[in-house]
Amino acid sequence: MRPQSSSWSAWGFSTFHQKTLTLQEAVLYKLDTNRVASIEIIKRDQQGEHTKNVTNSEEINEILNSLSAAKLKKSGSSDIQFTESYWITLKTKDKGSAYGLTLYDNDYINTFEYNAAVPKKASRSYKITNDFDTAAIRNVFK
Repeated sequence: MRPQSSSWSAWGFSTFHQKTLTLQEAVLYKLDTNRVASIEIIKRDQQGEHTKNVTNSEEINEILNSLSAAKLKKSGSSDIQFTESYWITLKTKDKGSAYGLTLYDNDYINTFEYNAAVPKKASRSYKITNDFDTAAIRNVFK
């Protein structure tokens, strides 16, 4: 007979499973994306570092929509191997730097909340679990 609770712990099974989140659920819900005034993106690859500042609202929305499609699972950020990374800073009209995101290839993303209410929860690491399209970010550098 199976227990009535949703937990299998009565049978000795672990119920540990990680929820998959979107970037919207993990970070962007805390931010009024209409208040994003600019996005600074630093691309780092074998050719070095390249910086772009996006201020066009259509491009900002395209980048935020692209990032929002990423499916994430919490992860430790130990020894991430990558070919290229994008350091992305979302800046709002009233608060300046609000969030920092570091995208490692299409595999991992680290998030950082500037001026977080709980500083020890300001930084999070996630494994990207889907093949989301990074064209909006890459196109900034064309």
